[in-house]
Amino acid sequence: METKTFRKDDVIIEKGSHGTCAYVIESGRVEVSDLINNKKVVLAILGKEQIFGEMGLIEDKPRSATVTAIDDVRLAVLSRDNFNELFEKNPKVLLPIIKALFERLRTVNKMLISKEASDVVETTEYEYQHDSGPVMLSGLNELSSEALGGGELKISNFPFKVGRKHESGEVDVFSDNDLYLEDFPPFNVSRNHFLIDKAEGRYIIIDRGSRLGTIVNNRGVDVQSILHKKGNEIIAGSQLSPFVFRLEIR
Repeated sequence: METKTFRKDDVIIEKGSHGTCAYVIESGRVEVSDLINNKKVVLAILGKEQIFGEMGLIEDKPRSATVTAIDDVRLAVLSRDNFNELFEKNPKVLLPIIKALFERLRTVNKMLISKEASDVVETTEYEYQHDSGPVMLSGLNELSSEALGGGELKISNFPFKVGRKHESGEVDVFSDNDLYLEDFPPFNVSRNHFLIDKAEGRYIIIDRGSRLGTIVNNRGVDVQSILHKKGNEIIAGSQLSPFVFRLEIR
């Protein structure tokens, strides 16, 4: 794959432009944003080993968002021709791209199924926008704390994806997570369980089609829920699940 470098504040992808390449971040961070009601809204902050622009590989529509370098960045560029060539010669290299496409499909499918019963918390209750302070995840019991390495985990890149660790330890093309939880039968956590993201200035949690669901502040999440500014209890699975976390926006 070709490698390209961009300086801080360089625009890598402009919304409305046409392109057929995907990008894998080798170093640095990028910001994904859109203009809504003439106001810039940050959709995601992506860092090392994360991917953007993957839809350009499979469709010819204009780019749906602008991507800007937050730091000096180095990117691996994957074109359609590269993809086809690697698929024949070294398909393992394509796993991150394939997982990103699966994640997009999961999210869109979930939104379509739940269109009539969206579980978005009413904006009248949480009309504020979140500050840009750190987002911290901690465990509320021993097992959950151990899953985070015994302390707090600072979430810097969004979306932040959580799911079950593959039991065999082998490559699993159907799961893509930033935090893997080690669970045992009968499983509480699905392979792709939930994700934390930032949209329109607010932090949200999205259930990724898990089997037992995600509970946030004692309320089951159907599609997505806006997170409280001060603190949130997140349960991966049913009320009896041992995976219970606290998320704070400080």
